[in-house]
Amino acid sequence: MTKIKTIKRRIPRFCVCPACGVKQRLHKDRTYFKTVKDMDLDEEKILRVFMVVAKCTNPECKQYSFTLPVEGIEKYQRSTKRIRSEAIASVVADNSTLPRTSARLRRSFNVTGSKSTIQRWIEKEADKYQFKDIVPKLGFSGILCLDEYWPRRSKTCDLISSDRISYRILYIENIPHHYYEYAERHLRQLKDFGINPYAIIFDMWQPYPHTAEKVFPDALIQYDYFHVIKRVLFHLRRCLGAYMQDLKEHNKKDLYKILLYNRFNIIKNAEDRTEKQNSWINYINTRFKNTIVPEILIFKERVRDIFINSKSKSDAIDKRNKLIEENWPKKDKHFGYVMRYLANEYHFNYMTTYLEHPNVPRAGNSETVVSIWRQMEAARYGFKSNKGRQDHLKLYQLTKYLNLEI
Repeated sequence: MTKIKTIKRRIPRFCVCPACGVKQRLHKDRTYFKTVKDMDLDEEKILRVFMVVAKCTNPECKQYSFTLPVEGIEKYQRSTKRIRSEAIASVVADNSTLPRTSARLRRSFNVTGSKSTIQRWIEKEADKYQFKDIVPKLGFSGILCLDEYWPRRSKTCDLISSDRISYRILYIENIPHHYYEYAERHLRQLKDFGINPYAIIFDMWQPYPHTAEKVFPDALIQYDYFHVIKRVLFHLRRCLGAYMQDLKEHNKKDLYKILLYNRFNIIKNAEDRTEKQNSWINYINTRFKNTIVPEILIFKERVRDIFINSKSKSDAIDKRNKLIEENWPKKDKHFGYVMRYLANEYHFNYMTTYLEHPNVPRAGNSETVVSIWRQMEAARYGFKSNKGRQDHLKLYQLTKYLNLEI
């Protein structure tokens, strides 16, 4: 059963031409009824809306006539605005898929809306807004986080920028190659949006520090501690793996199985281990005495101590130099890889910026932000295009950050 409701309103005495903006007495050209779909909880609902076309009396205006606007109904649309708002909110705010949103409209509101129709609504709504108008309103804290990630259904990576304090995503942009020019273009785009950071946090991708120094010469630079320690653990896992392979080749399977079972406990932070895991570590220190395994445990904690317990940059430098004086780089080539990187003054300076400036966090929030964004990607099996990602981000910023109704 379809319910048909006729909406007929009083014709106003005055109107404003949308082309020239002149307020004038209404001169009716013609009238007609427009049929649009509306939502209803009980049954399918159709609205027959009385539309009035007026003539423009301004002789300088190039538009002969125009239709008087009706609240909740847009030009060329065959559905009310609240249907489109509900569909967009379901996709953007509730992170639902297009098929589920379409089914929800039919099930709950007795109105149809195909996947392609909902996608057109999203694209049309997103085209009304620009990042240059949205980003300045997000309340940037002054600390910028920058990272790259590989989207689903894409052969190239994206750069994603976020606010370290508020965890708000500021901008996403696809880059075809890992070149300096694309990192610089991204930062300049942020600058055009009004983003002037006090500090920038990113990983050790080579173009980052040089382009940041060029675009934001007054900004402080901090290497993300997560990525610093990630590189350290990478080499320590390689060191442990090489020793385990040696045990396997010499047919010491019992020792190999012990390390295989505890390979994650060895890399795990000491304060995060359980009592059972600590008992295993004590057993390993005893069983593998005078091997590289206890050295891995000691070296890892010594490196972490540089960044966690140092009171100042000079204190961090002293702890690093002490590792070099104790010949840790010569104990194993993988230790040497770690110390070679820590001994680079240019990079070590950016690893320890937070020790001189307490307002600068030691680590960024890029991994958390990327995880949030990937949840949106997963609901769509990946965005098909860069425009699709940016359209979704614009609507997400408006609904989640600025609390605006679409």
